[in-house]
Amino acid sequence: MSASLLCGLKRMSRGMESIVRHVSILIFLLSLVQILVIFSLPYENSIFFIFPLVLGLVSVPISILGSVLLRLRKGAGIFISTISLGCLGICFITEGFLIIFAGPSVIIGGLYVLLGITSLRRIPTMNNPSFISWFGGSREIGVSPVSEKEVVALCPHCSSILAVIPSLLTETDRCPECDGLLVV
Repeated sequence: MSASLLCGLKRMSRGMESIVRHVSILIFLLSLVQILVIFSLPYENSIFFIFPLVLGLVSVPISILGSVLLRLRKGAGIFISTISLGCLGICFITEGFLIIFAGPSVIIGGLYVLLGITSLRRIPTMNNPSFISWFGGSREIGVSPVSEKEVVALCPHCSSILAVIPSLLTETDRCPECDGLLVV
């Protein structure tokens, strides 16, 4: 392998490690928030709060396991983390809508819905072919390696993994996946 290819692989690896660290911490924090939400829901207002209670109680241990496996780069880490992000996202969205319609505060319910959407938006990052290839330890990373001046970055809108040259970014540059602005 050439020196520039090795340098590009090292740069890509640092970016992927950053993604793993970010997502594993996010999953752990979301599971802690879910525990707090479970204890604060107004169960006396509606029987419908039982569904997010049960799903939340099941998803919290799965989320903690997924966070640990992802951080340790174990084989099932991506699969379990994807399931936990999906379960937590569904829990938060369901709790949010129940609080909006049957609970005490529209604002708190809206924040729960946004937290659920944030959880679900991380799933495409976990299923990105380049990320899966890197996570499995492959030297082939699914996309061409980054060059000397490029860095690995995430789209702020869809969380797609992109190789960009920071000095050439302008305020009008758009993501090739979602067409969102890259510079916010």
